[in-house]
Amino acid sequence: MTLPEARLHFGISCPTSVHFGAGKATELPGLLPDALARILFVQGASGHAAAGVLAALRAAGHDITLVSCPGEPSVDAVNAALAQLDDPTHVIACGGGAVIDMGKALAALAEHGLTLPLDFATLPPLTARRNIRLLALPTTAGTGAEVTANAVIDVPAKGAKISIRGAALIPDIAVIDPLLAQTAPAGVVLASGLDAVTQVIESYTSCAATPFSMALCRPAIPLGLAALRQVIETPDIGAWENMCWTSLSSGLALANSGLGAAHGLASVLGAQLGAPHGALCGRLLIPTLRVNLEYSRETPEIQDRITYCLQAVSDAFAQTRAADPLTGFEAWVNAKGLPRLSDMGLSRDRIAALAELGSKASSSQKNAVPLPVQAYEAILQEAF
Repeated sequence: MTLPEARLHFGISCPTSVHFGAGKATELPGLLPDALARILFVQGASGHAAAGVLAALRAAGHDITLVSCPGEPSVDAVNAALAQLDDPTHVIACGGGAVIDMGKALAALAEHGLTLPLDFATLPPLTARRNIRLLALPTTAGTGAEVTANAVIDVPAKGAKISIRGAALIPDIAVIDPLLAQTAPAGVVLASGLDAVTQVIESYTSCAATPFSMALCRPAIPLGLAALRQVIETPDIGAWENMCWTSLSSGLALANSGLGAAHGLASVLGAQLGAPHGALCGRLLIPTLRVNLEYSRETPEIQDRITYCLQAVSDAFAQTRAADPLTGFEAWVNAKGLPRLSDMGLSRDRIAALAELGSKASSSQKNAVPLPVQAYEAILQEAF
């Protein structure tokens, strides 16, 4: 594959120190300074997945303040947590993408002595942290949030989810332990795995893809598709390692390439419907690939990348109709109970308006090819 000349002018962003492997979470205390730390520890609602990590930190004698994050962080939840902080030296987020986003927001805002304003346009730049160290331990294989510079915040007053960005949100250390990911419920495993697969596919096909992002994504696409099937049907540690690597690759890639229309629509629908992000991405991926293939006829290099993805999908999920390589994957996600958009609360009369919003979303600007609003409507209709 020959790269267009424009792709040979790019930067690489990967400032997080990554520790990857089964059992790595047990080494967390050794990544902290010898002196006792004041830790703000962010975990999910139950705290089940983070229990072992928290116990190890307590055994080491660190001063720990707990914050629970039961869902995507909201403006009120972030500001309430900031109000109880006591000058932490470290923020450690151990959980899914929402928990990690909460930890990232708290570390960035506390460093700069800020709270979240209702008008996000007035939020000052969140430049690099100097005093608070941020560590992320994902317990789902999905978002790649442990290596990205943004956090998604729910803003109920606006009926929207807004992404805050800046170098202060980048974790200093990411510990990716596949043993932690095994604790997630089956529905979360499916949704988060679909999110990771969607991210490597959209990062690979993005019009802003670089040699770095494509090098990460090209092998991760078939690896992630096969791993997703295995962690749902016949999981073993090898499958979990591959799923976690796909998720990490997707986070590193999207930070350098952007995503596409499936994520653009998912961001709008997530805010409007309150539906799980990964499930939305999984449901939108297939119709987005079909539409992108149709509109890529004038861009052979992009079409070649899309065709590679279609072949990888067909190899992992044998197609049920000869003319459509996505039919096997579609049948599989249906059989595994992935809800349709109508099941998530979308009514057909809202499709046109949401397609318009989705076409303007930031992720959609990096889609493989430019799409008219009618194409976004077609994606939503097919996923409905």
